[in-house]
Amino acid sequence: MDMVSTEENERLTRVGPDTPCGALMRRYWHPICAEATLRKNPVQPIKILGEQLVLYRDRGGRLGLLHHRCAHRAMHLMFGVPEEEGLRCCYHGWLYDHAGHILETPLEPVESHIKDHVRLKAYPVQEMGGLIWAYLGPEPVPLLPRWDLYVREGSFRQIVAHRLPCNWLQVMENRGDLAHAIYLHGRLFQYALERQGRLTDDSQARYNATMRQQSDRLQRGVYPQYRPVYNEFGFTKGNRESDQPDDATSWIIGANPVLFPYLLGFGPGSVGIRKSYQLGIPVDDTTTWHLQYFCYTFPEGVEIPEQDGVPYVEVPLTSEQGEYTLDYVLGQDMVAWYGQGEITDRTKEHLGQSDACVVAYRQLLGEQIDIVGAGGEPMNVFRDAAQSDRPELRIPSRTGYEPFGRRGALSAAGFYRANYHRVSEGGWLYIDDDADRYCPDRDLIVELYRKTEELLDKDEAQSSRR
Repeated sequence: MDMVSTEENERLTRVGPDTPCGALMRRYWHPICAEATLRKNPVQPIKILGEQLVLYRDRGGRLGLLHHRCAHRAMHLMFGVPEEEGLRCCYHGWLYDHAGHILETPLEPVESHIKDHVRLKAYPVQEMGGLIWAYLGPEPVPLLPRWDLYVREGSFRQIVAHRLPCNWLQVMENRGDLAHAIYLHGRLFQYALERQGRLTDDSQARYNATMRQQSDRLQRGVYPQYRPVYNEFGFTKGNRESDQPDDATSWIIGANPVLFPYLLGFGPGSVGIRKSYQLGIPVDDTTTWHLQYFCYTFPEGVEIPEQDGVPYVEVPLTSEQGEYTLDYVLGQDMVAWYGQGEITDRTKEHLGQSDACVVAYRQLLGEQIDIVGAGGEPMNVFRDAAQSDRPELRIPSRTGYEPFGRRGALSAAGFYRANYHRVSEGGWLYIDDDADRYCPDRDLIVELYRKTEELLDKDEAQSSRR
């Protein structure tokens, strides 16, 4: 496979205002803050796509997103005071509205015209799914896609975030990499638990199951093969074993779809309790705000508490002792992302057949950059609500789109993800193998899993007596 040149690496990774990839990224809406964070403090410093901004909610309830410094003498507006309408600079009281217009310059003469010809840069903002979203691109402003988990009714949602010291593309390339699981989520997982004195022979545990699935086949000389399967949103990943027939029916299609530009979906159709999105949001060239957006949908009969918002937590990358946290799946993924450095030097790579979907994403990204550069509109930019509003986002796959099943709720996602409420042989809950362990309502999620199993056991017992 062709290596990436230094020039192409710069083109694909840099997201500032005057860069090719930055121009592409500014055609999309981006999450910039959790609504729960803004509730704690209605004025927040924001950095997105290399731009420093200030987000606020005024006392009238309106959101605004402004350039971070006051036009008067460059005071940082993160210290501003929200008024009934707009944000007031704390230094000399200049008041700005959501569009960046100056409403008041109270220490200037009444006849002053400063406010008539000075304006701060401002961007559109909207709320959806417990997140604040911003659009930094040219007009006309596209629709904010109202997709699936962000708007799904009757579900229990949580957001777990991390700040990563690396470029966003390293995160996205892992989205296309199915090959890493056996070592990153198998062997490294085992080693991390071994160092903690927690390694067991639990055959159902993620780390053992992952190794078992692949190691026997590799020893027989059978290796996995991968290919992208493109669709209207991006692509899904196809995989098969090298000893399978060379025809279309041998490919398993649909694992964790990639939605351009930087969303990864988890969850087989609508089957199972747990679905999630992973988003790798470019803060700047060397920082990524990573969100895992969890959505738990329990069977009818399991009462879900009402949420007045979506709980949010930001988790450090290291323990209190300063050690990298590697004893759960996302922690292993993240170290693989930032372990490549701030911006990996792709000119020094030696790619193999297992990198087919990594290369596919780079090619897709390059194509979309070219489209914007030529004055066109990239994929997943929507002007029609019929296309942007997808309360059930159906991604094509070989197995199709399955309706929610009763017992399927506790069997669709592999043993440990379908049984977060169960205790492993090592004595910890299976939920602790995943980033779900950091959910603010972790204990309640575990209890809802338990209630689901009790309900399904009761249903089966009643059916057997009929």
